[in-house]
Amino acid sequence: MLLSSAATRAKAKWNSANYNQVKISINPVLASSFRAACAAAGVSIASVLSQFMAEYSATKAMQHADKKTSEVSLSTKKKRSITVRKLTYQLEQIREAEEQSMENIPENLRSAGPFEEAEERIRLMEEAIEILECLY
Repeated sequence: MLLSSAATRAKAKWNSANYNQVKISINPVLASSFRAACAAAGVSIASVLSQFMAEYSATKAMQHADKKTSEVSLSTKKKRSITVRKLTYQLEQIREAEEQSMENIPENLRSAGPFEEAEERIRLMEEAIEILECLY
């Protein structure tokens, strides 16, 4: 059934408002082969190319998102590493201050509670430092 000129114009107007044309230049043998494969499958060239473009775009968008996520992760990992190093440094400074404080405790009080508590704090800080150093 042939369309009237008014129907043809209406369809052309609708197509121009709702579709974009994509022009490609390819090898004539490839074009002929592709056209024949589409005809044999009973599908339009436009539908095959549209499906390919949609799948390709989605795949590239996911790869781009994965790359951005990876970049964010690296950036986040770097930030955490810096924070852990700062924390480790601060713990080392506190441990050194605690050791100096212990050295100032008189000999006769070294078996008393405050000295033992200081030893325990130092031991715990050293353990925390080791754990932090293992993290990053």
